[in-house]
Amino acid sequence: MFLIAGLITNHLARNTTNPRHPDATISEVLCDFDGTITVIDATDAILEAFALPDWREWELRWVRGEISSQECLAHQVELIRADRETLVRFAADLPIDKGIFALDRQCTAHHIPLHIVSDGLDLLIEAVLRRHNLLHIPVFSNHLQWKTPSVPSLSFPFSLPECRSGSGTCKCALTLVANCDSSQIIYIGDGQSDQCVSRKVGTLFAKGSLKGWCDQEGINHHPFDTLTNVTEQLFSKEAVSP
Repeated sequence: MFLIAGLITNHLARNTTNPRHPDATISEVLCDFDGTITVIDATDAILEAFALPDWREWELRWVRGEISSQECLAHQVELIRADRETLVRFAADLPIDKGIFALDRQCTAHHIPLHIVSDGLDLLIEAVLRRHNLLHIPVFSNHLQWKTPSVPSLSFPFSLPECRSGSGTCKCALTLVANCDSSQIIYIGDGQSDQCVSRKVGTLFAKGSLKGWCDQEGINHHPFDTLTNVTEQLFSKEAVSP
């Protein structure tokens, strides 16, 4: 936990330019990436396009609960056969939820930090953000690197051995470190990697499989279809003090 805390502190010192508004009832907005900011899951799209077929077997083992998501993703990434430039070009063309622009603008206007927390691949995230002039948003994710020019591997700068979900990026640890008062944290997500953290935040926006899981588990959440919906609900007069 202390290592993650240090990494976050250093990262935010480099990337966060606005202090939190002293009157805001929202302290942080944390947003998933794959399937939340991108319309489709960027990691799955890369695997579909460039990985050897065995990546699906690792996916099935993860779905069956035989391996952690960190182990699954590490093996899947090693099956990718593409160089860095090819992956960057592919990722940059992925469709995004255009509501991210309004969410970013409103967070900036209200001096509320907006962070991306993802169990996906940093190279893909950065390619998408660069394409849409959003590189100023801090990102916490897994790190893609290369063993050879065409065979990548993963490292996990934001993992924890005690992470209950076995994720490469421990979203719970990131959330708890980001602010001690979790009741003021907004979390936005859509999938399985968002389940654990969904129990720990004050306000949850959920769609896709995360929404279905929250319905089954009885977890309070706000359903949404687009990030425009989220922005409209968050920045009403009731949500943020003027």
